[in-house]
Amino acid sequence: MTCVIEAREVRKNFGSGEARVEALCGVDLVVSQGEFLAIMGPSGSGKSTLLHVLAGVEPPTTGHVFFEGQDLALLSDYQRTLLRRREIGFIFQSLNLLPTLNAEENVAFPLLLDGLHFGPAHRRAREALELVGMGHRRDHVPGNLSGGEQQRVAIARALVIKPAVLFADEPTGSLDSASGHRVLGLLRQLVTEHGQTIVMITHDPEVARLSDRIVHLRDGRLEPDGPEDAHAGSPQQAS
Repeated sequence: MTCVIEAREVRKNFGSGEARVEALCGVDLVVSQGEFLAIMGPSGSGKSTLLHVLAGVEPPTTGHVFFEGQDLALLSDYQRTLLRRREIGFIFQSLNLLPTLNAEENVAFPLLLDGLHFGPAHRRAREALELVGMGHRRDHVPGNLSGGEQQRVAIARALVIKPAVLFADEPTGSLDSASGHRVLGLLRQLVTEHGQTIVMITHDPEVARLSDRIVHLRDGRLEPDGPEDAHAGSPQQAS
């Protein structure tokens, strides 16, 4: 399978001297195209740091991250910004929707920010909302949507750029169980039916089980493969 992301001996330190913290300690990881990868670990294990490094938000202290064959360390800050804007989608636990914009406007916003004209941007926004089952709510502002509906709008916003990789940071952490289950089912469907590559971090084994593969991070290190690491997700589980 085609490799989309590869991390080689990635280390990430914060602070210096006695205050120095090694958040990542020599991580090697490959993410294949069309794969749904779950990164599990307790709080403080380095999950969010690893996600930020893989997505080019944070540079590694040492080591290399390759995105579709490009070494991110060789790109300028502007080039990395363009890469994130055009090739990488983000889904956050906190949603980060703009409260004064309706669903369609929120989804169109990244395209307008990148210079796409109003008409094509809103047409693609409507298509993305239909894909996540929110076309009928496109005129509603976030305050008039449920938590699960807001998260689906956030997923549409991440998908509207047609990203090579979708990064999800605890995407169901702020949702009730029923809404969380629907959101996870949608993510599973995006992989199974549309070939979307997803990297998701979570501390919840039930959430992770819908992925194709699970890796475990503890104290900044990937643990040796366990039985869950070969787990294959099933779209039936998310129905």
